[in-house]
Amino acid sequence: MTEFWSKIGEKISRFLVWAIDNHPGKLIGTVIGLVLGLLMVTLGFWRTLVLALFIILGFVLGKRQDDHKSVTAWFERNLNKY
Repeated sequence: MTEFWSKIGEKISRFLVWAIDNHPGKLIGTVIGLVLGLLMVTLGFWRTLVLALFIILGFVLGKRQDDHKSVTAWFERNLNKY
């Protein structure tokens, strides 16, 4: 039985490596769609929307930090519009 599961794990691993190499956008889009769908079912539309907005904000701020750009300048520029 253990040999069966190790073969299944090996096949899944090979497929994922192949999918990442040949179709990264489709794989990422599918995973994001699956996660958002599960969140919609469990949390509801509005809570999922708020969570997605916070994830996007975190990504943008983290990217700015990684690019060595000022996060405070970004906040000041975008919040002073309102």
